Amino acid sequence: MPTKTAIISVESLKSEDLPLLEQALQSVPGVDRVDFNLERSVAVIDFDPSQSHIDDFLRAVLKAGFKVL
Repeated sequence: MPTKTAIISVESLKSEDLPLLEQALQSVPGVDRVDFNLERSVAVIDFDPSQSHIDDFLRAVLKAGFKVL
């Protein structure tokens, strides 16, 4: 099955936040790749939709202590 891409806006994303946020997102099953755009304050996640869903990523971001916009 082809991967899908999710884009999540994270409030006030800073470069020092990236390791923690990447670890949180990579812990979700099916994640293939995580990238960030600090200028737009977003996380871009490529994932296998048969293993995870956008809600899983939102929960991971919130659990890591970040606010989703």
